[in-house]
Amino acid sequence: MPRQSTVPREEIVALLRAGNLTESAIAEQTGVSRPTVASIRKTLGLPAPGKGKAPEYATITDAFRAHAVPAADGHVEWTGVRTGANAPMVRYRRDSLSAYRVAFRLHHGRDPEGVVYPTCGQPGCVAGAHLADTPMRQTAARAAKEAARRGPAWVPRAEIVALLQEGHSNRYIGRTLRTNPLRVARIRAELGLPTVELRVLPLEEAWRARTRPVDGGHLRWTGTYREGTPVLTHAGQHYTAYRVGFGFVHDREPVGRIYPGCGVARCVEPTHLEDRTIRQTLSTQLTSIFGAAA
Repeated sequence: MPRQSTVPREEIVALLRAGNLTESAIAEQTGVSRPTVASIRKTLGLPAPGKGKAPEYATITDAFRAHAVPAADGHVEWTGVRTGANAPMVRYRRDSLSAYRVAFRLHHGRDPEGVVYPTCGQPGCVAGAHLADTPMRQTAARAAKEAARRGPAWVPRAEIVALLQEGHSNRYIGRTLRTNPLRVARIRAELGLPTVELRVLPLEEAWRARTRPVDGGHLRWTGTYREGTPVLTHAGQHYTAYRVGFGFVHDREPVGRIYPGCGVARCVEPTHLEDRTIRQTLSTQLTSIFGAAA
């Protein structure tokens, strides 16, 4: 609500007749509302600012506020001039300034860095609180990324209890619900549920748990990949699924790279895997066969 003013009406009339200030500037200077100034102007029969010639504003703040109209949800609409790209502009004396930058400076008390635009989703909004410059957007992006990494700020207790009753470990529940495993442990203790003993599967069992048979006798890897290569992490060690599978059918260490010789990409069927020694042997055999045939 505008504050009540003790300024005599005659002073407002004098400012209006001088024609140097806008209604907004007079309202700000005298402390009355802008509608009150407009009402007095109409009573006097004075022309509205901007008719006949462009108004001359005392300050850039006046120039901005003359065309900034408050709207719903804290937005501010711009009624002044715009560029061909529809960007709001403030005309002040002989300069044309970005309304976004002017509004930002008025609200934040500093000059913006980089590009300024509204982040409220309302095109053309010039509310200072809705504008962000480059550093502000970068800070917000980092905060959003960190929040996504940490996960939800609060996971309902009921969801944790449900997974505890299914027999999952604290770490599994923490990873699945993206919550702190220590909180899971506290709830487990409150419910009197036993701690889940984690069992490390034997290497072959862990390997086979990540495979699935497909047509043609091939075996598809359902575990993780690293740069296109199927990999297995077991007891803190990292292996390629090819090397582990190769060891199931050969009593020696592989030589060179291992990959499926069946022609099916990423097949990990142990009998389909070949190292350099096998490939060289096959090549020699083929050369011998074709040579004999010739």
